[in-house]
Amino acid sequence: MSESRYNIVISGAALEGFEPSQVKEEFAKLFSLSEVKTQKMFNKGNVVIKKNIAQASAHKFKTALERIGVATQLIPINNESEVTTLKLEPTSPDATDTAAPTPINLRKETSKESSGLKATNNTQPRRLSLPSTEQFFFHGDGSEYFRIWIVNILLTILTLGIYSAWAKVRNTQYFYGNTEIGDSRFAYLAKPMTILKGRLIAVAVFVLYSLVTNLYPAAGLAMSLLLLICLPWIAIRSLRFSRRMTAWRNIRFDFDGKAWPAVQVFILWPIAGILTVGLLMPLAIYKQSEYIINNSCYGTARFKLNPCTKEFYMIFVRAAGMIILAGVIGWLLSLRMPAVAGVIWLVSYLYLFVFISVRSTNLIFDNGTLRNGDFYFSSSWTDGSYFKLICINSLLTMLTLGFYHPWAMVRTADYNAEHLELIAQTDLDNFVAGEARNVSALGEEMGDVFDMEFGI
Repeated sequence: MSESRYNIVISGAALEGFEPSQVKEEFAKLFSLSEVKTQKMFNKGNVVIKKNIAQASAHKFKTALERIGVATQLIPINNESEVTTLKLEPTSPDATDTAAPTPINLRKETSKESSGLKATNNTQPRRLSLPSTEQFFFHGDGSEYFRIWIVNILLTILTLGIYSAWAKVRNTQYFYGNTEIGDSRFAYLAKPMTILKGRLIAVAVFVLYSLVTNLYPAAGLAMSLLLLICLPWIAIRSLRFSRRMTAWRNIRFDFDGKAWPAVQVFILWPIAGILTVGLLMPLAIYKQSEYIINNSCYGTARFKLNPCTKEFYMIFVRAAGMIILAGVIGWLLSLRMPAVAGVIWLVSYLYLFVFISVRSTNLIFDNGTLRNGDFYFSSSWTDGSYFKLICINSLLTMLTLGFYHPWAMVRTADYNAEHLELIAQTDLDNFVAGEARNVSALGEEMGDVFDMEFGI
């Protein structure tokens, strides 16, 4: 009879007699985790931190965790199929001596054991399903991307912009092809000629609009109104194109948004924001994000944004308060120290951008799900790390007259991947295999004859 094996799960609670904050601090110190990462793990509850280990080792792990006050469970598993084990490594000498579990890092190793959960005796009759975490990775390199970037610029100039379609494909393929999750990378499937068609149409419309506006102002006004009416249709076509040209594990994404909701989020809500002197503009931004996410699919599985309107709006309320405070302080300083006031306004502007970006990104991702909540996301941007990223990228780009831009792009992509996780409530491989069957059965033609990107 094979030896019993277990998954180790922390419930997110502290044992009786332990102070929760102290438990989290000890857990973070033991595993060299950030405060944000630790807080997220404890907030989620029932997080698998070690998979498929022998009974004796499992009890040692459990004892070591309970010694610092972490409520821990041992979940028995079978020994038939393959599992992906999160590789955990001790970061302190004490952790090694006690065989304590080690923190989740960004490396994975595969064991030929099982992660399927089932009862091993009559006291656990039902199958348990526990979440697993898949980390995003970005493998790009600034020097490598610089070569692509500089060639794209030179060829675009030499061809009077014609090569820009090929440049876009090369750039996007580089970033998609270096972004990985679940041991697989994304793919960008667009053809340059398809993008070029859309851009030629966009350029022709722009030239026609400029001529008509200069020669016949009244007709130009009518044409502006016509372009505004066409905006939702253009947005739908562009979103559909970008989704359908993106694939992961040979399954494409898709977008099936309808026209009237697009009119609401791209025309009516922004107009309402303008008419209310910006009071409704945060809602307009939120409605656009909600429309885009709720109408996006991976194969036949739909994404969904759980309602978080109030939380999103409050981000901008707090930002408005910061603007007022910074304005008052800057005005008072300008009376005596104008140079200091200028610095205060500049720093305030940068931090305001960081403040809104960090909170809105975390909120949208943390409330985003796939296939009825079987998969959800966890974003861990922080003010300090993102502010540092923005300042370094901006400063070095200015000092190098723009030549640092490729490194800035790579550092930003790396930051986005490093701070984003996919939490799977079900087996990821089985889900992908199921979607492949669903898409095949659907028999939908993903041709790009009439799908074009209209952006210049």
